[in-house]
Amino acid sequence: MNELQRQTYLSLLGIESYMPRWHLPSAQMSTACVLPVAEVSAVCPDVGLVFDTVADLPKNVTISPSLLDSLIKSDKPVSSAPSAVNTASILQQLEEKKASVIKPFSLSLWRPVPGFLIVDARNSQLALPTELLLGNILRTYLGAVSFTLNEEVMHWPMIENRFVSHTEDDARNELQTWLAVENELRPLNKLWLMGENSANYFLPKDAAWINCCWKTVDLDNLSIRALILPNLISLLQQPQQKARLWASL
Repeated sequence: MNELQRQTYLSLLGIESYMPRWHLPSAQMSTACVLPVAEVSAVCPDVGLVFDTVADLPKNVTISPSLLDSLIKSDKPVSSAPSAVNTASILQQLEEKKASVIKPFSLSLWRPVPGFLIVDARNSQLALPTELLLGNILRTYLGAVSFTLNEEVMHWPMIENRFVSHTEDDARNELQTWLAVENELRPLNKLWLMGENSANYFLPKDAAWINCCWKTVDLDNLSIRALILPNLISLLQQPQQKARLWASL
């Protein structure tokens, strides 16, 4: 395919770069991309027709040497070949127009009591007793109130669609919309956002997680305040933070 067309096609699909990893059994073999080169048109005054090349002239038409020489020395403008396509510049222009793409991530959700939602940044690669720690925290925090811990895992992007962009603004819009709907269906009176991935996309765009940690923050478009805390994995790996946790609670 023409390289310009290929890059336009990929950019419309939201694909930054593409490299085939294997050849499908029923697919045609790939061939090198050859850009079209414009050729000099030949004009035959004897018949009043224009042909793409001299080779395309009808076989019954003959051109005398003098006529051929006049064609070559003609002062008429000749269509020039297209300028060479610089793939690197095309890719650079495409990158400049696109916002940075973020990697997919997962969040853990708990609803220990009605109206209480805990959102924690999840890391499935570390097998740590995060739910056991959360249970100990809630037993002390809630006192005699009974609670349940049923973890729900929410993946972002919520719908796997390669035609949709995966930028930071996309994640923020989607997750904030989800939280607004969640608050409508099950009104929240207490919200904990634990960890950077958990808080960054629910906080206002100009509010950084590192500056809001250990504080209570008003969320945009929601009549609720959220307590911003480190995630459970950080509390397990850095036990000295538990003192500040109790102070914040």
